[in-house]
Amino acid sequence: MRIKLKEGGTAPFVWNKAQEYLHAKIEDQLRRTGMVRMFIIKGRQQGISTYIAARLYHKITRQRAKNVFILSHHATTTETLFQIVDRYHESCPPEITPLCIVNNNRRMRFENGSQYTVGTAGSGSVGRGDTNQYFHGSEVAFYENTDEINTGVVQTVADIPDTEKFMESTANGIGNYFHQGCLDAMEGKGLYELVFIPWYWQDEYRARIVDTPERPFELTPEETKLKYLYGLDDEQIQWRRNKIVELKSERKFKQEYPFTVREAFQASGNSLIDPEHVTLARKSTLTDKDAPLILGVDPARKGDRTVISWRQGRHWIKSDIYHDMDEMRLAGIIANHLKTKNIAKVFIDVAVGYGTLDRLHELGFTEQVIGVHFGSKASEAIYLNKRVEMAFALRDWLAEGGKRIPDDEEVELDLCAVPDHKESSSGLLQLESKDKIKKDFGKSTDIFDSIMLTFAMPVHSDLAKASKTNKTQRTKNTKDGSALASQRARNPRAKQKKQDWDDEDDMYGRKTKGWRRVK
Repeated sequence: MRIKLKEGGTAPFVWNKAQEYLHAKIEDQLRRTGMVRMFIIKGRQQGISTYIAARLYHKITRQRAKNVFILSHHATTTETLFQIVDRYHESCPPEITPLCIVNNNRRMRFENGSQYTVGTAGSGSVGRGDTNQYFHGSEVAFYENTDEINTGVVQTVADIPDTEKFMESTANGIGNYFHQGCLDAMEGKGLYELVFIPWYWQDEYRARIVDTPERPFELTPEETKLKYLYGLDDEQIQWRRNKIVELKSERKFKQEYPFTVREAFQASGNSLIDPEHVTLARKSTLTDKDAPLILGVDPARKGDRTVISWRQGRHWIKSDIYHDMDEMRLAGIIANHLKTKNIAKVFIDVAVGYGTLDRLHELGFTEQVIGVHFGSKASEAIYLNKRVEMAFALRDWLAEGGKRIPDDEEVELDLCAVPDHKESSSGLLQLESKDKIKKDFGKSTDIFDSIMLTFAMPVHSDLAKASKTNKTQRTKNTKDGSALASQRARNPRAKQKKQDWDDEDDMYGRKTKGWRRVK
């Protein structure tokens, strides 16, 4: 097969890194499940449509009575995709390719009974009456009439072995069909799996470095971080600069050429959690085995997930996600963990978790298991409620650096989906409501809620508990100190007096001169 080059002309189809990666993912799913169902997030012009078109052309020209349907978001793109396939057919030797008996710029029909059809997503009824074995949705995030398309042409491929469906696109904001499909695939709902293709895998996405006396090439602090995080070279940094100028928006660049899934689906405004802090923590390999092990449990509301997050000091170990859970079963899972693991505390959101809490207390875990109500009064007077206080504690914990979190796209999306704080009419710090976040983001941030529960109150290590009665042990303050304390120390609105540090009831270990109290 031959492809059209970006610089003009044609050349044999030699796979790039993005295409090789996607092919490996597809073949792996095919081996495991017998079929292919994928949502694919990509940057601009990375050859994904070119690869899928070649894959499906190859399949139908080597099998009898198989049908492909390609659906594009725009008529010009539909024409381009058909031209790709037509070029494949022209470049293949006739000795190994079936004769094309119909070619009308919308459909190619071969003498073996197979056919290749393209359509445009302008009408929800397009392709509805067909029967297909392979479907390719191109630039799905830009479709209109998605309900009709999903119940129409997408359903022309039955969920049986040796069938394939591809939903690929650059991102186009949140809350749409493509965004929700990617989130469902990431969470393991249904048959689809998620594949992400970052822009910097493209060898051609580099530019000649501009370095003159008038315009010296110097990395900004942000570019230095990006170079470290993603292994970029200076030519890639220069290409990124050029594209941001061309697109007139760094935010637009992130959507069209994302580093991560989170960047592709960035919501409007800033998030409470700095994405760079999340990326750094994902790359960490540290452990903190001497710290107490704490569980944060966010029981499922209607249509949401139940999540149990495990944190040990500076190390967020994992988050267990359940899509089908009831109160008594959840109580049994937590009770088993308490019996078999050295867990210091379990904090449960009691908005819908009172049954679980009561059952665990009946089983005798009254000291270890504590219920937390998000709307209750915060310990610190600057926060509207307990939910805001815990969210800030999580934010500050990550901002301090030297932390490790699960290296997982779903975790990053949840952490960065909560919008930045604002002030209430009374001057207190507050967050967007959970219902509003769910409406804008497309799902509830259950992972975020479960991990912030591990900051509901300080939990001291066994070493600290073993110190002599009424004796205060002073240890050097490290980055794994109280996140609430660091927030208080940095927030000028939270005034402290020196006598607060000597207060025997001070449970937050507030900082003074580089030291903290551990009781």
